[in-house]
Amino acid sequence: MQRYLALLALLVFSLPVGLSISGCTTNVGAFCNGLGYGLKTNAVSAIDLEPKTTGISLSWGQTGQITQPTATTCKGATATVSHYTYGSTNINLADISPTGAICGGTWNRTSPGGIADFTICTPPTGAQTEQCSGTSCGVVQVTATGGGVTSNPVPVYVHPPITAISIPTPTGCVSQNVSLPMPLTTGTIVTGPNGIPIPDGNNDSNGNATPNYVGTVTYTPVTPSIVTINNTSSATTSTGVNGAATANLPGSTVINATVSLVSSAAGYFYTCPPKSIALTLNGSTTGGVVLQNSPQNIAATIVDTNNATLNGLQLDYTSTRPQEIAVGATGQITSTFPTATAINAICQPATCNPAPVNQIGVFGTGTPIVSNTLNVSSPGRSSTLLWMASTQSPFFNQVDLTNGVPGSPIKLPFTPNSMVLDQAGANLYFGSYRELMVFSATTNSLTKEDVSVPGVVLAVSPDSSTVVINDQLRQVIYLYTNSSSTNVSVGGLATRAAFSPDGKNVYVVGPDNLYVHNAQTGWSTYPLQNPTPSTCSLNNNTPNSSGTFDPFCGTDLAITIPSIGPFVTGTQTTAYGFCPNTTVNPPVYYPPAATVAVATDQVDKTNDGNHIFGANASQGVFSDIWVYQNSNKTAAGIPTGPCPQASPTTTLPISLTTTLYQAPITGITPSEIDQVVASPDSTIAFVTYNSAAASGVLPAYQPSTNPGAGGTMATVQLSGTAKAPVSGIFSPDETIFFVSTSGDNLIHFVDPVGLTDTQTINPKLTDANGNPVPVQIMAVKPRPTT
Repeated sequence: MQRYLALLALLVFSLPVGLSISGCTTNVGAFCNGLGYGLKTNAVSAIDLEPKTTGISLSWGQTGQITQPTATTCKGATATVSHYTYGSTNINLADISPTGAICGGTWNRTSPGGIADFTICTPPTGAQTEQCSGTSCGVVQVTATGGGVTSNPVPVYVHPPITAISIPTPTGCVSQNVSLPMPLTTGTIVTGPNGIPIPDGNNDSNGNATPNYVGTVTYTPVTPSIVTINNTSSATTSTGVNGAATANLPGSTVINATVSLVSSAAGYFYTCPPKSIALTLNGSTTGGVVLQNSPQNIAATIVDTNNATLNGLQLDYTSTRPQEIAVGATGQITSTFPTATAINAICQPATCNPAPVNQIGVFGTGTPIVSNTLNVSSPGRSSTLLWMASTQSPFFNQVDLTNGVPGSPIKLPFTPNSMVLDQAGANLYFGSYRELMVFSATTNSLTKEDVSVPGVVLAVSPDSSTVVINDQLRQVIYLYTNSSSTNVSVGGLATRAAFSPDGKNVYVVGPDNLYVHNAQTGWSTYPLQNPTPSTCSLNNNTPNSSGTFDPFCGTDLAITIPSIGPFVTGTQTTAYGFCPNTTVNPPVYYPPAATVAVATDQVDKTNDGNHIFGANASQGVFSDIWVYQNSNKTAAGIPTGPCPQASPTTTLPISLTTTLYQAPITGITPSEIDQVVASPDSTIAFVTYNSAAASGVLPAYQPSTNPGAGGTMATVQLSGTAKAPVSGIFSPDETIFFVSTSGDNLIHFVDPVGLTDTQTINPKLTDANGNPVPVQIMAVKPRPTT
């Protein structure tokens, strides 16, 4: 019984306890350790204060602002902190306000007279000496505390005011994808007042390591495509070393260095330029055949000056006959019509191998590099659209050779002094002293009259966007954009103009000057060394109302293949190169490259790059100027590759080697040479001229295939009552040379192989009184035979 009572008492007293235990549980998931005690998951676990990697750099008395701290829980979620307290390990060197404003010195904390606290930053003791002392420079750690947690420290670097930052001067260029052996931080010099270096962690002038009172310098290239620079920290991290620089695309660029809100042009970086651009077509370095509608791709091998292979360059691929045989931006050749063309690739600033103006030529950067020439042909026959005009007639006419019948003459608002067809074959540009007239070659309609750009139309760019016009009355040269009816201009009197095949250079020549417009450097003007004597009148004193404008009068030029510059006519024939003379300041961008002791009135080039042809009326001679790739004359053609390195002893940045062969032009007594016209396949050239005593003789020159050797001078007897062959142009497929003549005022079709006159057509051009006049200007466009 006693045992029973004892057991009953135990149950009675233990029951409430058991009930109490079962009704009081703990949420262990609310704690970071999962054990039911300690830091809770919604409490502040860590505070991130930035910029913890780079820190903050402050000059004496300069102020900055710490970034807003970020609090997180142990789960990584954002935690709320109602108030932060900021601290500094040395408030005499870097003081921090309750709002996180940092002073490179000491804040006014208890200012009298109503001056707000933390508004005046007093430089640290010793700041008046302009160089670091034990009390004026150093590194201070600042922190933020909130919710019972203190953040990571952020270093604050305090130093004298920074006046300049410089990086080591490169001793050479760096090949693509190669990094500098040492980061830019090594060797960076930060200077303060009076050029006194500020300790920045590098060695001093005695080779002793210095403390870093400057902080982390960041580096930014002005042209990012040239170099990739890592900006992280002064220590090696997963993303690299601060200031590590890796070469990218060729060229040179300014490197800006920034610290303590000071940015300085610290120095330059040079990525090695191409030494050679080697083009091949189906394994051939000379060219080949591309069939119509069967594109082929060029293979380009580019090697830099360290003999490393380059990739990713933006080359300008060019074709001298882009309407018939085009080459795309990636080097794909497409033939639409039969003809022959010269194809090159150029690495040209500013899109390839750029450089600041004062660094052009340093280690070869900032100068163009040209490839070898591919001579490409497309066989077959095509028909031709031929346009004909005269400066003596307000009319022009067109003939479609699929039927061979000229249309009815079309009257223009004003008598033209020039006519140029754009490369796309879309627009005919007629110049006059009243206005520019634009005629659509596709709709056969006058689409624009622009009185803002009167003058002579000299050339149209390869992309058909820009027209060169010279107002010879006011002596203004316009670069006119047809789509927007806008222009840029330069003062000058001009007679001829030609674009480089890439369209980035336009060469304009007049009686006394060569004008060059480059896409990067703009306009430049150079006096001609050997100007052509004034044997004709430009008729630029009065507007062209009498119909006496001479479209063949004045200085002529021919762009070399590859397009390294023009040959210009004169008492001596002078070549100008695109390699700048950097030994003078400012650089001379298109200095003379060769002088040939022969007088020429008109010139033309051959697509194979081997010849400059010229003719002179007073001497009655034809000149064949051979051009060579090297000084020992073992290989014909224009030099390729990079521009030679400039030196004080170099008289010409690029010097062309030439030889001269001359042949008398027999059977004629010209009063004026009108044209020298070379065939697209470089096998023949014709000479057109004016002469009161002409008898229908058309001179022709067939060059030799042996470098330096003379060719053969021949003539074509034109049919009927033809007198002087006034002007001429080849059909795109090279099967016909169209030549206009005085006397009969017809167009003669000449077979350039058989040298025979095969047929004639009547262009039906008349002057204002209805009298027939000879064609002086022609333009052609290929078209299908059906």
